[in-house]
Amino acid sequence: MFTLNPLNLADAQMQQWIMLIVAGILGFIIGYISRQRTIRELEGELASVERAVDDCQRVPVASVAATDGETLVLNRIRARANEINFARIGLASPANADDLKVIVGVGPFLEKKLHAIGIYTFRQISNFTQEDIEKVNDIIEFFPGRIERDNWVGQAAQLVKKK
Repeated sequence: MFTLNPLNLADAQMQQWIMLIVAGILGFIIGYISRQRTIRELEGELASVERAVDDCQRVPVASVAATDGETLVLNRIRARANEINFARIGLASPANADDLKVIVGVGPFLEKKLHAIGIYTFRQISNFTQEDIEKVNDIIEFFPGRIERDNWVGQAAQLVKKK
């Protein structure tokens, strides 16, 4: 009776090619839109993580409940530690700390202040520039010009050579 075989039509192969091309184009468009949405989501997530990292760097490190004047001072100093250019003077940790009290003019409490801002070694002090001296002097709330008068940089450089 009726023979409905689509392959018998004259333009059947042309229709199949057109449907294949349309399906490919639609797949590309849907994939492109999906990829762009994923990229926007990831960029938003990256921005929020970067903000969180910035917030962490601004928060005082290991703030202890202030019970006495020394702790208050150290917490205040610790909060400003990010103002120092550690890329220039170098990074150090408590594990490789030198006895900074060997430097004339540095006492026990001043050593604690220096540790609070991340200065642990003679090498870091020997790398101070004039700008670093002024910034550290301001942060540790020390007498203006005292670091230069006591020649911390020179003393630290000598101690580095002795090591």
